[in-house]
Amino acid sequence: MSKSILETILEPGELRVVFQPIFRIEGETRSVDSVEALIRGPRGTHFERADILFDYVRRKKAEAAVDQACIAAICDAAELLPTGVRVNVNVHASTLGHNLGFADFLRRQVQKHSLGLERFTVELVEHAPTCNIPELMNNLTRLRDWGVRVALDDVGAGQSNYRMMLDCHPDYFKLDAYFVRDLTSDPKRCAVVESVVALANALDSAVVAEGVPSNEDLAHLEAIGVELAQANLLCPAIPLKQLLASDFFCDPAFGTPLPQETAEQTLPSGVESRVESGVESRVHNSVQTSVQSIDREHAFAKAAAASQSFYT
Repeated sequence: MSKSILETILEPGELRVVFQPIFRIEGETRSVDSVEALIRGPRGTHFERADILFDYVRRKKAEAAVDQACIAAICDAAELLPTGVRVNVNVHASTLGHNLGFADFLRRQVQKHSLGLERFTVELVEHAPTCNIPELMNNLTRLRDWGVRVALDDVGAGQSNYRMMLDCHPDYFKLDAYFVRDLTSDPKRCAVVESVVALANALDSAVVAEGVPSNEDLAHLEAIGVELAQANLLCPAIPLKQLLASDFFCDPAFGTPLPQETAEQTLPSGVESRVESGVESRVHNSVQTSVQSIDREHAFAKAAAASQSFYT
């Protein structure tokens, strides 16, 4: 019996991790504050795109299961980062609102890789109302007690509303990219950003501007009090191998990164692609896995091409 798309997505090695740095902006100086771990689906399929992947996951109401698979893949990859680098991970608010065991799962995964919970920031993502606010708050309290920080993603869009701001007390407001473009020529858009900055300051939170399109907008954001930015303008999401080869972590505060050749040598035999194209949490027979993966990818592409919807 053939596996469903969801079952395949949840298989070890099918979810791949890339990283996008979050920069602290101070005039012409750009220093890395942390990195966000982003997920890509199975190679060669429509689900390689994160928007299609997670739209499908939400339609299948499989957020909690996929969030756990994402955390496992991210912890595998983060093990190779310098010890001082903080890592942002996306988690659906509904996962934390309906699954009390998720906080324990995150702690076990982090401890398994000896990473330190204080290095992690959970970014709350939500595209539907979170029904169980008390359960969500219970999970967030436990995570905070362990040193985990909290960010509210896509502020100004979707369900990242004032109630979530007040209930979750986020350490970071991640301002949706919609609001940070054309700031120099759109006073209304600028007023919205200024109001978010004022609210964040009142709640002792920091603001991260996402998707900043130009250096002019970046300078304007800094002028109104935004200190952090994440955008392709500064650095796109890149594979771990490319991130480790960059000069982003030259600051001694990040600890000593593994030399590239040493990092590759720490990988189990036959899993060199772990730092280049994804993370495999289990090692299967390489030839058999490759053949099965190719067969699945062709099946995905064929199924998607035969239908107007990806969500069958």
